[in-house]
Amino acid sequence: MYRIVRKILRLNILQLEQYRSASAWVNRAWADPEASKTVDAEKLFINPEVQRLLTELTGMDLEKKVFKSRRTEFQQRSHYALMTDERLDQTMEKMREEALRFLSPVPLKEPRSQEVSILSRDPEIEGFDNSKFVFTDITFDATDQDRTVVVREVDGTLRTATPEEHDRMNRTYYEKPNRPVFPPPVFEDPFLQNALDKKEHEFVLDWACWFFEPDDPAYIKLVLRVFDRVVEAGDFDALHSTRHFGTLAFYLALNGNIPPLLNYFGARGRLGDCAKLVRLQKILHPDWRSAINSSDSDLKIVTDFVKENSRYREQLKDLNAFLHSGTVQPSTSQTQNDKQVKKPRIMRKTTVDASNIQTSGGPLGELSDEYEVQLVKSEGEAAEQDQSEVQQERHGRFRRQQSKPKKPKSDDQ
Repeated sequence: MYRIVRKILRLNILQLEQYRSASAWVNRAWADPEASKTVDAEKLFINPEVQRLLTELTGMDLEKKVFKSRRTEFQQRSHYALMTDERLDQTMEKMREEALRFLSPVPLKEPRSQEVSILSRDPEIEGFDNSKFVFTDITFDATDQDRTVVVREVDGTLRTATPEEHDRMNRTYYEKPNRPVFPPPVFEDPFLQNALDKKEHEFVLDWACWFFEPDDPAYIKLVLRVFDRVVEAGDFDALHSTRHFGTLAFYLALNGNIPPLLNYFGARGRLGDCAKLVRLQKILHPDWRSAINSSDSDLKIVTDFVKENSRYREQLKDLNAFLHSGTVQPSTSQTQNDKQVKKPRIMRKTTVDASNIQTSGGPLGELSDEYEVQLVKSEGEAAEQDQSEVQQERHGRFRRQQSKPKKPKSDDQ
């Protein structure tokens, strides 16, 4: 067993070096096919300047995004407090610091290799069973990442497990509440598309982070599928001010497909974010023909990009409208809120009152003609009436006392 483990480790290291020569985050439909063989997405992503730009591009909507009400197992009650202006400023600053932690980008990793290593071929045991046998190392010090899992095929071949088999065995032997054995159906169509149609992008991606590891091929495949559909539908509002927006901006800049996101920023009048996105693409592609100086203003950077890339004119309509006339469009969330017409409050009129309760139009109908119906006041009304009668009686007694003539005093006294 020890020899098998050492052999597996050597094969994994060799395959990892060969596999990392191509990046899974490069979209062949957008970027140069040869670019994936030279780019190191992980190294570029952790660049301090790249992280700074991604954090600034993410935005921070505290009320509607970061601290909005969420579906959790245990709901917390809202807390209200009276504060001075100074205490309110301190609380808001503390919330911004906490929001920065919530908005930290998800780690970007290359997927593990899907290739398997053949450990041995034993044709003498071919057909030993109709099913494959999976052997899992369950020693105490083995972790989910380095746990050894091998598979004996029906034809007698002994090989290493694929990432999907490896993770499924971990979930089987070491069950966790957030990771059942089989992935949730929402990660596949048509349930995935239904969730995206309801603007549940953040919910799906948060669940994926909770279920998968960052280097799981299934996780990266799901994230890229969601990002591609966001770009296709223009639903950038669904991920803005979330921890996934920075990864989306990096993905677009890495593949040279920033015009859709530039148009989104331009439609909201966020010229600074447009310039930051152009700077981000320049960092990821140093040999890009556009030259950007540190002293250039945001307006100059964006204007130069639009002039040099006239082929994107159709994709940058909103940005051009903002640059020429200052036209700004509301966000999708604001538009949806405006479309929600407040329904007038219907005041229901009482159908039974003192005037008709004793007639055939009341609740008794024709029975009111056969039986005598009496109107009895409630205890509260009776008590109020008694109290008012007592007060009126007191006022009348006081008035009678005042109206009595006083006897004149005699001269003898």
